[in-house]
Amino acid sequence: MKSLIHLTDTFFDKLQSTDSFITKDEVLCFRTATAKFCKSGKKSDAFVVFFCFSEIFRLFGDGYENIDELVELLADHEYHAGELLMKHRDHYVHSAYVFALGIALYAGDDAYRREFCSFYGLKGNDFYEFLRLWGMTSLFHDIGYPFQLAHEQIKAYTDGVLKKDGENNPYVSFGNLDAFLAINETQNAYLQKALNTQETFSNFDELLAHGIEKREGYEKEIVVPMLRRRITTSRQHMDHGYFSAVLFGQRLLAQKMIDEATLDVITAHLLHNNFNKYDYPRDKVHKISVREHPLAYLLMLCDELQNWDRTAYGLESKKAPLAWNIRISVSENMLDVTYVFEKYTIRNLSTVPPTDEPNKNVEKIQSGKFANDIYKIVDSKLSITTHVEERVKEKIQNRFASTDRFVNLCDFATAVHASYLDNCLSLGTQHITQSFGNLPLELKISNIEQAKSYAEKLELINCFYSDKDLDYPVVEQFEDNNIDEMTKEKKDDFGFLCREEHLRWVKEKLSMGWKYGTSYISETGTVNYALRQQKKEHKDIVPFECLTEEEQKKDAQLIRNMIPLLYKHGKNIRIYRYRYGRKPDLNIAAIGHRCFLGDREKIKAQIKEILADYNRRYRVIVRSCFAYGADQLIAECATELGITLKAVLPMGYEEFIASEYAKAQAQGYSFDEKDELRMRHLLAQTAVCRMLKKEPNSHIEAVKYVMNHSDKVIALWDGVESKLYDENGNPTNRGGTYHCLQIARNRGLEEKDIHIISVER
Repeated sequence: MKSLIHLTDTFFDKLQSTDSFITKDEVLCFRTATAKFCKSGKKSDAFVVFFCFSEIFRLFGDGYENIDELVELLADHEYHAGELLMKHRDHYVHSAYVFALGIALYAGDDAYRREFCSFYGLKGNDFYEFLRLWGMTSLFHDIGYPFQLAHEQIKAYTDGVLKKDGENNPYVSFGNLDAFLAINETQNAYLQKALNTQETFSNFDELLAHGIEKREGYEKEIVVPMLRRRITTSRQHMDHGYFSAVLFGQRLLAQKMIDEATLDVITAHLLHNNFNKYDYPRDKVHKISVREHPLAYLLMLCDELQNWDRTAYGLESKKAPLAWNIRISVSENMLDVTYVFEKYTIRNLSTVPPTDEPNKNVEKIQSGKFANDIYKIVDSKLSITTHVEERVKEKIQNRFASTDRFVNLCDFATAVHASYLDNCLSLGTQHITQSFGNLPLELKISNIEQAKSYAEKLELINCFYSDKDLDYPVVEQFEDNNIDEMTKEKKDDFGFLCREEHLRWVKEKLSMGWKYGTSYISETGTVNYALRQQKKEHKDIVPFECLTEEEQKKDAQLIRNMIPLLYKHGKNIRIYRYRYGRKPDLNIAAIGHRCFLGDREKIKAQIKEILADYNRRYRVIVRSCFAYGADQLIAECATELGITLKAVLPMGYEEFIASEYAKAQAQGYSFDEKDELRMRHLLAQTAVCRMLKKEPNSHIEAVKYVMNHSDKVIALWDGVESKLYDENGNPTNRGGTYHCLQIARNRGLEEKDIHIISVER
């Protein structure tokens, strides 16, 4: 989904370039969270998108804690209730996708942007104002879905049990509406002033009807009774858009946040589902246009387009797979979307023999009906072109048996930070002292990411967590060495997890624009945290082995607290160990020339293709001596693919970096401060960084270690077989690329195990 990520990045680039009320760090946090979600489609990553928006715009006076139940209960409710229906797909992750689509369209379609700015009278900061209004519109447009679920559950049940015309079956509607919808006199006075009107509002039906009439011209006298009938006497359908509008509108009103623009937000919620299909006179209903209601128009458009990667809950929904990915291109008044399906047909295993049947979702797009249905509800100059493509679905990475449906990530992240504060106090070390609520957004997200990482960490040591009582061994602590089922060797799970936590932290920091540095530390060793944040420098962006004992203890305490925190803050969860191991390890040596010619991006593409192919079947570990040139280029490819990286240095850490400078000067290749920083950052992302004692042959020993611990080899080589002995029979050219290849062959590696990428020197 790189095209969607690219378009959302474009939006945040433009937002950053404007004079807005959002700091650069906040923009970077939001941008990173959105891109990560678009890449993964995971619920936990969608959560961070909701969290960023709520924290930045301080909805309802405070951050995420004031809206968490609006969205978290939706996710929990539809997970448990959706399977009772014939047709139902998720709405939590869907809402985050709709948000991403909207900002992509705003960034790419200048015609829509002009209409939006003209409508709201914006001359500057329009990206900020669009983000504020669109976030409220898109992220919360389905929060009323549990009301519709309750209606549809009874409908599905009675239709199934009674097996007769649904029109005569019992149905669910809602009572006690007067209290639920009421607007008191004080609130009415506020609304009249905020909306510059003399109309009286005694309930939300009247407020919504006012907004609809102003934007769409639908008469209030018809709309008000129509809204009430739809939730009290509707047999066939209960509109979640109505309840989304009321629930969100109540929060806005309580904080006195309703004005003409935010009233548009909640009327967009009301209009987005199928308002036009119901009781309003047919001859007066019209399509929603951008000129009348830009927020409702965009929501309805994106809500229909978001027809990929949605979890199916209902029985019929599971039988008709959606696209698993898209490619999207946006320009002025033009939208081109390709929906990528694993297969155009569905395998029907209920027939003998099994048969292939057409996927109705593919046919709908191919026939043009999908795009035509969108034009039936929105009046648009936008040229929408849709295509289908058949491509084998890539295996989704980082999906584990552990499930986060019973862990509240916000509460969990708060507990993680509190644990950090307690640990630092007990260790007597310098630390950030703010409570979770007072942390900058970046540090809040850092705690969330740590909480999210627990599932992945557990998987790496052959464990998972669940709220079910399962017949697997229960894990009570990590410091008891575990016996590997495959090798029958003891494994240091605790030490492994400590390294993984540091590695996760390093990658997170680098993704947020941090770099290695120490200028924020005074000569007396005092840390200036404000200066550190300002410069985005950190002394601990180094390999785990280079951390002080004090910092290693912090990581150790974080890992030691994982199990207590999961047990305390999860809903009756336990940590279990699988009976069999994960994918087998495969060690790949990274070797090659220091200096070589050629297109680096094309060479990287060849390296990544080899690594990615092995990574589908194995847990790949790339081993490198980290010499400048080929070694580091292959290491860079590994980190970009999320593959484990291990280093063996022929001397101490700082000695090695100084040695690389000296070699560059002696051999005449470029190695400057940027190259050094890049190398430091690569080394900081190693799971293990072994450093040998500096001796005359330590370079050769480092090479031998890498080659003797590898199952495969990737070599950037010019094909020249260097002489390994001089005319007197003395060893020469030891540690060079050809020598490494000879070591591999002498160890018994076959040609199929050695991947040579041809380069020139």
